[in-house]
Amino acid sequence: MNAVWLAAAWAGIGIIAGLGPARFRRPIALIAPLVLVALTIATVQVGARPDGLGGAGPALPREAGGLLSASATALWLCLLLADRLDGREIIGMGTVGGAVVLLLSTGSPLLFGVAAMLAVAALSLRWISVAPGRASLAAARVAGTGAAALLAVSLLLPAAASGGEPGMVGGLLVVGVLALAAVVPLGGWAAGALVDLPAPEIATWLVLLAPAVLLSAFAIPGPLPLLARLAFDHTILTCGLISALWAGVMSLRAGPTRYGRVALGDLGLVAAAIGTGETAAVAGGLLLILTHLVVAPILLQTPRPGLGPPRRLVWLAICGLPPSPAFWGRFLILQACVAFNSSVAAACLLAGGLVTVTAVLTVAQGEPGEGAPAPHHRVVAAWLIAAVALAVGLLPMGAVHLVFGPGA
Repeated sequence: MNAVWLAAAWAGIGIIAGLGPARFRRPIALIAPLVLVALTIATVQVGARPDGLGGAGPALPREAGGLLSASATALWLCLLLADRLDGREIIGMGTVGGAVVLLLSTGSPLLFGVAAMLAVAALSLRWISVAPGRASLAAARVAGTGAAALLAVSLLLPAAASGGEPGMVGGLLVVGVLALAAVVPLGGWAAGALVDLPAPEIATWLVLLAPAVLLSAFAIPGPLPLLARLAFDHTILTCGLISALWAGVMSLRAGPTRYGRVALGDLGLVAAAIGTGETAAVAGGLLLILTHLVVAPILLQTPRPGLGPPRRLVWLAICGLPPSPAFWGRFLILQACVAFNSSVAAACLLAGGLVTVTAVLTVAQGEPGEGAPAPHHRVVAAWLIAAVALAVGLLPMGAVHLVFGPGA
């Protein structure tokens, strides 16, 4: 199976699962992501990841295949832990996933931009239908602007390669990454979406689309002209650090979006890591992404009686104290920032410290459970997530190499 057929499989399986008979929707929705994991693994191409948008045909590299497999597993866990499912969440997941497959596998600038636009369109339509209001409309508007910027980059890239408007190409690329990864100053839409949308809908963005955009951003600037790369690197580094600091401050406020703020802070740190251009930043960014792929399925859910102990362990996994996996990811990014500039390193250290305080306070204060006690299968799934988070913290680089390949 090649990458185009894999993209079709993601979209097709999602549609079939969502439109099936009502009594079979939940079982099919739980089986579908596991099928997609198997198909994704079968499609991975052996060899090094292509450097940016060089015009090659669609081929799914090892890092992208690992990300898609981990994302599908995280989506499966999110569906398993969700209080309610209407069966149509999997339609959005599958459609966005199909577009993400193309985004991660293509070497064509034009197909990359079109894939980003398709992913955002599918995500926005789903969000607006689930929770029509200012938050979902803002998410669609800002994310759509980012996708349009990436499409414009694909159209202007040939001219930039010959020396025309390199600064504009770098700026548009920044707008696209910042908007889709919800990084300041284009990340305000995420705060409202975290409140209004149910966990499976947020997970489609947090564990599928945003990581794919950030993974692509590590490689895309490579073939750009020098001025375009500098515009991209310096701007995304600055915006990423500001975003991480702002999210860290906001995470100290109690509320249902506390984990979302922590996740936004770490997305900002990954963006900053991309801007440093340092080798350690790649490993740190991938480890932070992997950490949130593990913890998001449970921390996006509303606290329930019976899930308190595993949730506390999962919060410890993102607290930033050793040997948590978040500690190693932030440490590697801090190492990259130190190599880049001491002022940048100080901002990175402060942002990580704010998130650490938030996580420690959450563990110390506890989270009041709401509603009926969690069913047995959700308790088992929560403990499984906690165990995997602990394993990633004990063997951080082993986990990164397992998921993203030995070259990560």
